[in-house]
Amino acid sequence: MNFTHYLQELQNNLTRGSERTHYPALKNLVDSGMLGIITTIEETGNQAGIPDFTVRKNDNLVGYIEAKKIGENLDKIEETEQLQRYFGSAIGENLILTNYLEFRWYLDGKLQLKTTLATVEKNQIIPVDDAAKTEELILSFLNFTEKVINDYYDLAYQMAALTKAIRYGIEEALKFEAEQGELTKIKLLFRDLLLPDLDNSNFADMYAQTIAYGLFTARVGHAQNPGQGMFTRKTASIYISDKIPFLQGLFRTVIETDIISTINWVIDKLVEFLAKVDMSNILENFGRETRQEDPVVHFYETFLGAYEASLRKSRGVYYTPEPVVSFIVKAVNDLLDKEFDLDDGLGSRKVTILDPATGTGTFLYEVIKQIRRNFEKYGVNRWNELLRDKKVLQRLYGFELLMTPYTIAHLKLALLLENLGYRFKDKERLNIYLTNALEEGVKKSEVLLGKYISEEANKAAAVKTEIPIYVVLGNPPYSGRSQNPSKRERKINEDTKYLEDIKYTGEVWNKVYKTGKAGKTITELTHIGELLERYKGRVRLEGERNIQPLDDDYIKFIRFAHDQIEKTGHGIIGFITNHSYINGLIHRGMREELLKSFDSLYIIDLHGNSLLKETTPEGEVDQNVFDIQQGVAILIAISKKSHPDYFSTVYKKRDDDKLYGDIFYYDLWGKREDKYKFLDEMNINNIEWVKLNPSHPNFFFSPKDFDLEEEYTKGWSVKDIFPVYSNPL
Repeated sequence: MNFTHYLQELQNNLTRGSERTHYPALKNLVDSGMLGIITTIEETGNQAGIPDFTVRKNDNLVGYIEAKKIGENLDKIEETEQLQRYFGSAIGENLILTNYLEFRWYLDGKLQLKTTLATVEKNQIIPVDDAAKTEELILSFLNFTEKVINDYYDLAYQMAALTKAIRYGIEEALKFEAEQGELTKIKLLFRDLLLPDLDNSNFADMYAQTIAYGLFTARVGHAQNPGQGMFTRKTASIYISDKIPFLQGLFRTVIETDIISTINWVIDKLVEFLAKVDMSNILENFGRETRQEDPVVHFYETFLGAYEASLRKSRGVYYTPEPVVSFIVKAVNDLLDKEFDLDDGLGSRKVTILDPATGTGTFLYEVIKQIRRNFEKYGVNRWNELLRDKKVLQRLYGFELLMTPYTIAHLKLALLLENLGYRFKDKERLNIYLTNALEEGVKKSEVLLGKYISEEANKAAAVKTEIPIYVVLGNPPYSGRSQNPSKRERKINEDTKYLEDIKYTGEVWNKVYKTGKAGKTITELTHIGELLERYKGRVRLEGERNIQPLDDDYIKFIRFAHDQIEKTGHGIIGFITNHSYINGLIHRGMREELLKSFDSLYIIDLHGNSLLKETTPEGEVDQNVFDIQQGVAILIAISKKSHPDYFSTVYKKRDDDKLYGDIFYYDLWGKREDKYKFLDEMNINNIEWVKLNPSHPNFFFSPKDFDLEEEYTKGWSVKDIFPVYSNPL
């Protein structure tokens, strides 16, 4: 390498402009290092989130070079968000950072070697005798070879790194894109139909995961159909199931085209990587080691763990343990028979079933298996006929907000049905929709993927508003910092009457409407915010100041399910959720409203709350059934009679003159495996339930000893002693 000539070129151009002035000199230096090397200078604005140089050897990607101004402090540059993103993604797999005089080489984001070729003083470049070490650094960079992917852990790690690069590329493209840019249009479409408060970062994450896992899905399909030609970005949709219209639409309108060309560079990098992987061998090993039949379904957890474990917490992506799922599904099935005289349980023609937070379809998967068991009495050879005759698939519904779990749910259930002998008709699909369960309304759009997402939103809205739901079950997300606000600011284009608040008087709820003038920003209750006032009204009236815990996502989903059952007039809720509502004082109004609406509530407190340092009554370790700190509980709620509209009428007693429903409670303590074993072996009919008599004012959902209450209440109230007080939280 001729470093003398390189430094002379830098000196000649030193006063001519920015770092781009020196690009040709650096390109020539790198290209001269080895035969077959071609360094491409990336044009500003054409590619988003890509370093300044892409280096290839014989058409194979070698790595990237990021160049800064001559003499710029690279220590500070290393700490910038840009470089940290590079280090955390596939870009940092083989990267040189330079200010033209100092060079730093990184592998997997870790510094391997750094050299100083020259310094600059008063616009004069002064060579330093480090040319040999600089040549060693550049040649080491050029001799980089991709890791051999031997197992699914390696595959997950590399896919995760590439997905982060896609996410970064999308975020960078959004920063510089005009308002009418294609990515911005898609983001606004997602905001309109899925998440009203979606920001660039969360959109980039959702979109990157969907692209990456969609390509993985397509590559698996390609590997399972040998002889179909090369796997490329433009052929990917061939290998994606036509039972998932949204995903096919995404690939046909975006991935296979150059509509969003600014991120094609990193998508092509992922495609190139997947095409080289010996997928058949990895899939075989995956099945053998995990004892899972379908890698597309079960690889997601491995991928997500490598991509960003924190996302599991923020998104509520925790796989519900099979014993929990099977217990809830069997309990609901048995209660449909016992309480509603439906011999076929979940298989009965009149039973519509909704999982409003479907995830990867775990609950609906178990529902199908339970229906299969219910139908065995008719003869196993009639399974396919009975599925159609009893309209089973037409009665199963799922809502999912995140695109990757939505995709997996479709694949998972379709695979199960096909393995059980069901054959889909042409254009027949599952009723799992990409939607936000807690938002309402039918919206349409013609932007790119608009017709696909709008179709999902429209069909989901019909389920929410037109189809009576008999059973609501699942594992809704738990998040105190909910992404589903109860109130939202909105700028209006015309005079609008809107719902600002709901006032509870102790007997009735009065809706407070206001009129906003065109051009003003209004603050209105969201749909779920309006429903949630039912749980908040009483505690507001009693002077509670901090009712933020009632905005947790899990409470919103319980309220959503509560509303669905009331609209139908009868039915069952089967959830596993955070257990804080069982005893929390702030939840007393919620408990009272549940008691008013449901004839019977069965609660198994699974405990496992490490935040409260829970131990068993014997003082032993108490473990959670999930890998989380928050304790959880199973809720089965049964309503057999219609109830009035609480927002317009005073609550009336039921026909049987009974104001509140019955509570049946059970404590389950101990080790995780023991809890699983209990749920596997027991059912709702043979548990030794404790029947509670919850009473005003708190209506606790667990046993309490009030023998000394009368004596206790004879004392002074703390509020009387300290009339001025506040909650420090």
